[in-house]
Amino acid sequence: METRQAFGRRVRALRTESGFSLRKFALAIGADKSYLVDVEYGRKSPTLDTVERIARGLDVSMSYLLEGVDTVGPIEYDGEQQATRRANAPDSEE
Repeated sequence: METRQAFGRRVRALRTESGFSLRKFALAIGADKSYLVDVEYGRKSPTLDTVERIARGLDVSMSYLLEGVDTVGPIEYDGEQQATRRANAPDSEE
């Protein structure tokens, strides 16, 4: 699952658990309803400002909102503190 899709599923789950309809949540955070639909279905990547507004609207921290969304995995460190990515992580030097 891509990061955008994982984030969208997380937002949708927390929004529905909080009892917000999509329309009411969009109004509460000052976002367009169609934009939120796109975020929830992983078609749009929200800015950090929007992620912050979503978190505040759900009354959660940004870190809690992003919990479980990391699809790349952690950066691992060897004994010399040189960062290495997991085997399935995309190569950033291309």
